[in-house]
Amino acid sequence: MRFDLPSKNYLQVHLQDSKLRDMILILPGGGYQMTSEREAEPVSKVFLEDGYHTAIYYYRESKLIHPEVKDEGLTALKILKNIPRVDRIFVVGFSAGGHLAAMLATSYPKMIQGTILAYPVISSDPAIAHQGSINNLLGSYITRKRLDEVSLEKHVTKDVSPVFIMHTNDDESVPIENSLVFIEALKKHDILVESHFYPKGRHGVSLATKEVAFQDMDPNDFVHQFGYISEWIDHVKTFLKRL
Repeated sequence: MRFDLPSKNYLQVHLQDSKLRDMILILPGGGYQMTSEREAEPVSKVFLEDGYHTAIYYYRESKLIHPEVKDEGLTALKILKNIPRVDRIFVVGFSAGGHLAAMLATSYPKMIQGTILAYPVISSDPAIAHQGSINNLLGSYITRKRLDEVSLEKHVTKDVSPVFIMHTNDDESVPIENSLVFIEALKKHDILVESHFYPKGRHGVSLATKEVAFQDMDPNDFVHQFGYISEWIDHVKTFLKRL
């Protein structure tokens, strides 16, 4: 089932059956430039197997900038909420998709019951920012005010739902400090947060299974180096069942 948005962006929805079930909304990474296939359908499959409805938000078919990105995200949430078979909505975001997930979670906390972030872009602080994502999000109109608006550690409130975060210590694209500053902000507001940090792992490992191996790596080598990270998705499933 596909829901086309006013832009060229769309939601690809997979419903298990006619039962009322929780929905997992997946926001793939891609630096706010594109949506990564490796963090889309393979991730949806994992949650479908665990009994959830799923939806993938292809949010860069049209490259909207802030705040239109957030506004369209709200439209996507409303579409899912209006499906009779959808109960609670949980958002899973990777990298720049993690930024969008965290932005929706901090902006519309009543619509999201839990947020899962994998190596997320969080901050616009130049010391730790993934500058490409921030530039693609803001376009040519970059001001201190707009930078602050998309630095999400500054927008946590007591109403934000529980958060799960995964990151690797040696991430060379999105420094782990993005996750750390967000965790600190969540703690200050007594928000439930579970975090799992791994010592080594290239940015964008996704599920860390053969199915999502990087194109420039042999799948066996990929799993040999990064397969140990794959446990993170089991921790997510346990986390969700506690909510």
